[in-house]
Amino acid sequence: MSSDESVAIVGGGPCGLMTALLLARAGIRCVVFEKKPGISTHPKAMGISRRTAEIFRHLGLLENLANGSLAEGTPYLAIWSKSLVGEELGRVPVAQVSDEFSPCSKLHCPQTWTERVLLEALAAEPLAEIRFEHEVAGIEMGSDDARLILAGHDALTFSWVVAADGAGSAIRRQLKVGTVGPGEMGHFLNVMFRARYGAHLGDRKAILYPVLSTEYFEHFVAVDGQDLWLMHHFLQPGEQLADFPAERLQEMVVKASGLPLEPVEILSVMPWVMSPKVAELFRIGRVLLVGDAASRLSPAGGLGLNTGVQAAHNLAWKLAMVVKRKAGPSILDTYQEERQGAALWTMQNTNRNSEEIFAIVAKALENDWEAVRNLIAGSRRIGTGLGQDLGISYSRGAFVPDESELPSAKDPINDYQPSARPGSRAPHLWIDRHGAKLSTLDLFGGQIVLLAGTAYPSINLDAKEVITFQNGKDFIADEFERLYGIAEDGAVLVRPDGYVGARWRRTQQNFPDQFALALAVILRAGDR
Repeated sequence: MSSDESVAIVGGGPCGLMTALLLARAGIRCVVFEKKPGISTHPKAMGISRRTAEIFRHLGLLENLANGSLAEGTPYLAIWSKSLVGEELGRVPVAQVSDEFSPCSKLHCPQTWTERVLLEALAAEPLAEIRFEHEVAGIEMGSDDARLILAGHDALTFSWVVAADGAGSAIRRQLKVGTVGPGEMGHFLNVMFRARYGAHLGDRKAILYPVLSTEYFEHFVAVDGQDLWLMHHFLQPGEQLADFPAERLQEMVVKASGLPLEPVEILSVMPWVMSPKVAELFRIGRVLLVGDAASRLSPAGGLGLNTGVQAAHNLAWKLAMVVKRKAGPSILDTYQEERQGAALWTMQNTNRNSEEIFAIVAKALENDWEAVRNLIAGSRRIGTGLGQDLGISYSRGAFVPDESELPSAKDPINDYQPSARPGSRAPHLWIDRHGAKLSTLDLFGGQIVLLAGTAYPSINLDAKEVITFQNGKDFIADEFERLYGIAEDGAVLVRPDGYVGARWRRTQQNFPDQFALALAVILRAGDR
């Protein structure tokens, strides 16, 4: 195996599979090593954000992903009650958002299905390979490569290694990379079971069903909205998986459901620890951390998988450019510059979500139901979450600042104002392209793109890796220049991950030189 051409990815979860797929489609040979015999059979992560859906849309996988998701239009994020069919305590609606900001909606998709979609796509890529039942026992770092020690197999050398081996990442630990976070916030059992509860819920159509009493707290999650469910059970100090045989779990589910006549079949049980943490380093020489190995978040908010997939999207184009020698290796330092801050900010948000849930549960255990109802009515989860989803902007990284200010936001989690400021996600706008209704986002991916205004002069930029789309010529959008903050002769450079790399309000006579300099800065051309 040539270390000059191949990238190793350790871990075949959603973030490892996404990284491999993005690299393969960028023309990079890669191998995924996964110690399990196959993809996940027990769903953990469930939520797919708009931004993550945009990535799947770019890859042509969104429709397939939606086929395995909860039916679109579920009106409530959460319905709190004293049992699934018992006294209601409050509802948290799903905020309605138009297609003004994104061509995609959120999805509620089991991780098992997400991985299946990615694995099927990966199987069609000749440059990608996944090896199940291959455990990486260790890693040896070199100055120009990294050597993976495979349990029961020969050691292999690669130019680059992506560690996507989970929250307990053995590679991260071996490389002595520390983490920051609040520590353990609770031990849980994730119980997947089958029961015909959907038919009893009537207008109680939701994604989450937290069930409270003065004796217990169980958190039901709809998998298909009908008969497939998850239940998260909080473990008391000293309790462990062995204390919960299937019969005991069945009794717990029946009691919390309020539906004693419906049979319950326990399908699988997975213990987990709520211990949010973000790695202190995302890059260690030839090794790059992604997914839970880089940032493990509280599940309250469903942002863990999304943060990991978006980090993989950020990393893959940069790594592909380096392997192809179109960018200098120091561009990989910008992966940490950009994504570590995003992960830390998101962790703070999800931690606050968890604290809200714990506060509600505490009041229920105190039998203070008025306080419970008031806390649910004022839940911070009621908002759109658009700022968290689409508004993450980088303060430094692989872009050229233009000294403009980010739009102010009173509520950064929920408020979102589109901006083409360098370091921000290029805004979505519906456009007409040769008679077809598309999004500006459909112009990105796989290459660097220059979006130009209607009066942009015809200029030879001498950059094979950049493709130009001009308003009025290659697409039609009346609001393009206003939304992107340029004059009619201005231009915006968009990276393969859909983030703005540079912006020129107007293109001056020396624009080719300005453009070449900006591209060199972004791609770290000086250290190639």
